Amino acid sequence: MVFTTFLAMGILTPVEAQSNPQGGGYWLEESKVTQAAQLMQQGKSIEEAGVSPAQPQASQGFKTLQEMRKEDQNSSVSYQSQPGAPQLTAEGWSPPKFEYDYITTTDECRQNKTSGSETGWIKNHYAFCWSHVATYQVPRKCYLGICSYDGVQFQFTEIGYGSNHDRKMRVVYYLDDILITNPALNGAKLKIDFTCDPKINPGDCKEDPDTPAVERTIAQWKNNNYGIKNFLSDAPPADDNNPDQIGYMEFWPKLTVTHTPRKFKKSIDGIKQTVRFDSATYMFAFPDQYFRNGAIFSKTDAVLKVPITNPDFSILEEAGEHWKFAMDHPEQTIPTVLGKKIPGALGDSPLTRLYTRRHPEEYAKNRNKTRSTCDREFKNEDRTDKQCDEFPFASTWEGSAMNGQDWFSIRLISADSNQAAGSWLGSWYAYDRILDRDPFYVEVEAPVEVASIRSEGAPQDGQDHRSSGNFKIDNIPPYATKLKWTITDGPADAHFDVMHDDSFGIDETIFSDLHNGSITEIKKNDGLYIANPTNTGGKSFTVHVTAIP
Repeated sequence: MVFTTFLAMGILTPVEAQSNPQGGGYWLEESKVTQAAQLMQQGKSIEEAGVSPAQPQASQGFKTLQEMRKEDQNSSVSYQSQPGAPQLTAEGWSPPKFEYDYITTTDECRQNKTSGSETGWIKNHYAFCWSHVATYQVPRKCYLGICSYDGVQFQFTEIGYGSNHDRKMRVVYYLDDILITNPALNGAKLKIDFTCDPKINPGDCKEDPDTPAVERTIAQWKNNNYGIKNFLSDAPPADDNNPDQIGYMEFWPKLTVTHTPRKFKKSIDGIKQTVRFDSATYMFAFPDQYFRNGAIFSKTDAVLKVPITNPDFSILEEAGEHWKFAMDHPEQTIPTVLGKKIPGALGDSPLTRLYTRRHPEEYAKNRNKTRSTCDREFKNEDRTDKQCDEFPFASTWEGSAMNGQDWFSIRLISADSNQAAGSWLGSWYAYDRILDRDPFYVEVEAPVEVASIRSEGAPQDGQDHRSSGNFKIDNIPPYATKLKWTITDGPADAHFDVMHDDSFGIDETIFSDLHNGSITEIKKNDGLYIANPTNTGGKSFTVHVTAIP
């Protein structure tokens, strides 16, 4: 009756009536951080901001290798991988040296919008991070169900480092923006540890004894805000089911705050992340780079980026243009097959690596099918200094003889481009640890025509500005950063504007004084038209709009 009376009088709110005398630990979404800090400063529970206590992680037990690799293939994220340009040496085309592209600072991590998500940010196979705000509310006193709290809040950031040399994964973690609402909490202890959970073999993960859990007072963390944790993996025996000696582990951080005078102790677990270890001896880049062991963040789709508009990669231009055309226009490729589909583009079906020495018969079938098709299709062509390029690659399970439907493309390109591309692809397999039967995608960064329109050499009859019909700019590839405007079939020195057709107002000028070769920003729009042409001599011309990297 007394409790009900207090509620009726407004002295206790329902939230206050549900105050937790044990306190709690929380991970805060970015949108809740400021409000939670204000509630902490007022001694109130941050649960008034709609924040729920952090839930503990739990081991899900062992799984099969097939199950773990399938989980990798169901990834919802991807990353672009671009090794350096191939180099021409006395021994032929050679790949560049391998270089890691790690996440180097907490700022780099936190600036990525996915760093605070449920998956964290996987920058590439060797770089991962997760950053989130942690809050602990420590009960100060409770009376008649109403509690007041002191609080500790900080930004926790973990940065993971894979390896292309050994079965070892390293995590460096940092605490920033440490806030306490009572100086007495400077003496509270914060322990940071990581849990690893083996997924296939018992030896899939071991904690490095040289990097134990770290416990410091809050005051000490302010002066020394980072720590390190290493995980190691034992290679299981190689067998037919696991010839690459693959192991998997899941790991997550555990943060525990203890304040003995208040009899407070709470732990919170961060997100889980997956690491794949392997000892694939065929991770080799010609002529002398060996990567026999590795540890990667595997829950991401690998995308091979081919930047053929970069002058350093000009040797790959012919090969890259072929690969892109095959994915974009499969029915226009050789051999002609009605309804042909060619995989490889992100968003479509992936390619899957076929390790040639493990599957020599399948690889030979791909090569023989390609060779015989080339001999038939190009029997009347001059093939001097040229070779037959194929896509999908012969080193994939989607190659010419493997798909069973002739869903592949061949094209004659220079021997130099073909050999450089083969060397470069082989090195990328090793650099990104693309194992036998690993899926991957290909993205060729090449100019893409997004619009084409014919214009008169002067405004049309009855028009003040318009000299063409309407066109639209859309379907911009994700890597494009600019638009290039090119004039053909007419006066190359023409100048023109681009305006937008507004049915209910005054037409707006979108681009002014363009000419052959003009570069502009990307502006997607429909209802565009060419306007105000000059320097044409009254002759019509065609404008091509190309999206470029």
